[in-house]
Amino acid sequence: MTRSAAPSALAAALAAALASVLAAGCAPARQAPPEAPRSVTTARAARRTIEISVGYAARIRAREEIVVSSKIPGRVASVNADVGQPVRRGQLLFSLEPGDYDAQARQARAAVDSARANLTRTSDSSLSSQVIQAQAAVKQAQVQYDDAKDLFERTRKLYNDGTVTRQQLDSAEARMKSADISLGAARDSLALIQERGGPQSTGLASTQVDQAQAALDLAESQLSNTRITSPITGVVASRSVDRGELVSSSIPAFVVIDMSTVTAEASVSESIVEKIHQGEKVSLAVDAVPGAGKIEGTVDTISPAADPRGYTIKVAVGNPGNALRPGMFARLSFPVDTRKNVLVVPNGAVVTEMGVEYVFVVAGGAVKKTAVDTGISDDQVTEITQGLDEGAVVVTEGQSFLSDGQNVRPVE
Repeated sequence: MTRSAAPSALAAALAAALASVLAAGCAPARQAPPEAPRSVTTARAARRTIEISVGYAARIRAREEIVVSSKIPGRVASVNADVGQPVRRGQLLFSLEPGDYDAQARQARAAVDSARANLTRTSDSSLSSQVIQAQAAVKQAQVQYDDAKDLFERTRKLYNDGTVTRQQLDSAEARMKSADISLGAARDSLALIQERGGPQSTGLASTQVDQAQAALDLAESQLSNTRITSPITGVVASRSVDRGELVSSSIPAFVVIDMSTVTAEASVSESIVEKIHQGEKVSLAVDAVPGAGKIEGTVDTISPAADPRGYTIKVAVGNPGNALRPGMFARLSFPVDTRKNVLVVPNGAVVTEMGVEYVFVVAGGAVKKTAVDTGISDDQVTEITQGLDEGAVVVTEGQSFLSDGQNVRPVE
């Protein structure tokens, strides 16, 4: 090869390489594959009632808790119930030895019988008979006195005439004086019977009967108090007496509680108490009762005055299976605001950026980031007051790194 041929070959090679580069630059660019739609969970904006509740800790208490004690002192003769045992109203819990009280009752009955007998003696029928007999005795004594007096007068006249002796005169005088004494005694007896049988005497006898009856009632009441019964139907919560033990009214012997209905008691703040109303329904949750879920109760009482913890609210709760026990802790939810027929979306649909609230609305397979105004919310949904129409499909899960206009595959 000659020297002149070498540059020509080099130029040809360069021209071929340039043509190849130009050809590559003029070829169309390769397109990137389209992004797959993102799967998101969605829900529809709908109208419903929304309620805001405020929770407070509460303590379960028995509806009725009665401390049973003996009204009288005595020695325990028998114990007829124990802790945990169900009892009915009027059922015997324990008894005392009745000896002394039984004797007092018998003595009081005898006093009543005596007082009634005395009243009978001063009654009209008996009195009339006694007065008649006493009046007859007075008349008889009067006749005897009159006869004795006439005899004395005749004997004294004959004595003055010297017909009879002094001894005969003295005998007639003694007979007259004896008849006078008998007449006086008969008159005194009649007066005593009439005085004893007067209205005052009958009233006194009647009062004595009433007093004796009152003493008998007290004695029989004391005797009946030796048997101590349950004042309510419920369950024995505690017992502190044993057979043979001396007890008095100051010793609590039994505690009986009614668990058919319990009370959930909570203290609320002054900002809430005005929003709670007697008779309204509230929900109750008790962790100590597995599977109980939300239990419904009714506001029973609202304290008009606050203590250091707040205003006391008592909620009555049915307890048919006795699952709720006094002393358990619970959570009460008091409704403080209610909105009816408002537009709501699930809480997860609302996102906040820079203080502005948004929802992602799905339309035509893509999302649109939409600003909204919200109202109240509960533990499930949030009220939408502006910016969203009823029936709109919003994203509830999957909004992370989601951009406006991005394609999505909704899953309701």
